[in-house]
Amino acid sequence: MNFDFSAPSIFLFVSATLCLWLSIHALRRQTTSFTRNYAGLMLCAAAYALGYGLELGSPDLIHVQVMLRIQYLGIPFLPYFWISLAWAYLEPQGMPLRWKYLPLCLSVAIFLVFQTNDLHHLYYTSQEFTRSNGLSITRIGKGPVYWLNIAYLNISIAIGALLLFRAWRQAIPLYRQQALMLLAGSFLPWIFHLLYQTGLSPHQIDLSPFGIAATGIIYSLATLNHKMLSVLPLARDIVFDGIAEGVIVLDSNLRIIDFNHAATRFYPKLMLSMIGAEAATLVNPAAFADPLPSAQAFIDSTDGRKLEIRCYPLRNKHGPQLGTALLIQDVSKKLALIDGLRELATIDELTGCCNRRRLIELSEREVLRATRHHQPLAFIILDVDDFKTINDTLGHLAGDDLLRRIAFTLRGRLRSTDILGRYGGDEFIITLPETTGSAAALIAQELLEHCFEHCDSRMSIGVVELTSENNSFTELLRQADFALYQSKLDGKNRVTLYRPTQELVDIRTMLR
Repeated sequence: MNFDFSAPSIFLFVSATLCLWLSIHALRRQTTSFTRNYAGLMLCAAAYALGYGLELGSPDLIHVQVMLRIQYLGIPFLPYFWISLAWAYLEPQGMPLRWKYLPLCLSVAIFLVFQTNDLHHLYYTSQEFTRSNGLSITRIGKGPVYWLNIAYLNISIAIGALLLFRAWRQAIPLYRQQALMLLAGSFLPWIFHLLYQTGLSPHQIDLSPFGIAATGIIYSLATLNHKMLSVLPLARDIVFDGIAEGVIVLDSNLRIIDFNHAATRFYPKLMLSMIGAEAATLVNPAAFADPLPSAQAFIDSTDGRKLEIRCYPLRNKHGPQLGTALLIQDVSKKLALIDGLRELATIDELTGCCNRRRLIELSEREVLRATRHHQPLAFIILDVDDFKTINDTLGHLAGDDLLRRIAFTLRGRLRSTDILGRYGGDEFIITLPETTGSAAALIAQELLEHCFEHCDSRMSIGVVELTSENNSFTELLRQADFALYQSKLDGKNRVTLYRPTQELVDIRTMLR
């Protein structure tokens, strides 16, 4: 007895050929999680359509059983590939490995149970063959594993449809039609399958392979017209949660309407239940009270971190502002690095005092302030006596250690408002705001004695006071240096106060 193929069989053969071509085309195009699952789904659909087309033209039950084995090379794996396909469309890396095991093991188990059905009849309890209107119809008794497979299939189609619906909702207009065609392709086999299960199919023909064949046609259109295999969207979750910065989206009333995962690192109490809450419950309203483009604010978090918040208005194409996006990042390390670089640029590495540039900058600022407000100000310049001899006899390391101890001693005897800096070599300058020349001379004498006591060092010191005639840092430095030179000439280890009359006075004489 020969096969008798009717129009439905021929349609299924053409559909099987189309699905097989789509499978091969997908694998040849590129190898991604989506294309692999797409190829697997089309290959299973091809086996199902080919086997059922042959079943409809089979001459007897024996041939039908052989065709069923062909169909069930694909039927058990349709749910697995369908969920994996939808997942890969939503997330390019595909389904996590831990989620693949359950559907894959279930598909393999159903495949094995069917192929060994003659031993236990858990899938089909009985099979009867008839011919009706030129078609071979097989009436089957449905066992428990058959119904398990039906439940598995329907649940998988529902999950895949939900994933694709989510992708469609999140897709930009460029990808919406593509996602819609995938979604439509998921419903056709489901509808045809439900018609068959409810007994509404003509002549009790299984309509599921016809639905799958229609899906193959839709997917071929999506492949050719919308470049489905080569151009896939990135889901909102991948992009939004992939941003390293925390993002909080606010509406026009500064209520939270969305946020990404990174934002929860900065605000641990941020959770879905806070959607609709006032942003002030998280962030000080002053940080974004005037959300201009790229408006920036630095705030301290509750755990001591320094957070940078940038505000960006969200507008539609007509211009009105719909809300505000807050971009948040932890800048604690960046600010600490900046502070460290600033310190390296302003602090003398050896002594920890202000370096020459910072000393001049701060001193000039104090000179201007004292001149503007008519307040006293004095300079002290110190030079270690015979420092070259110390370096030559004890070594430069001993000289460096002496300078560090002198700087430490000087800092301990000065006010927080005084400015201490290393001007160069073994010279230190001290700027004393709100201090007269005579008071500065007394302070200098105290520093001289203190350094001799604690550092065993002798110093020559020059002191000068700010006046209307010498109201620049350069002139004050010149006069202080002149007084220092006079201390050297007078025998070193002494303080000399520069007088505007150019008279140099030994401070020890003044103290008697």
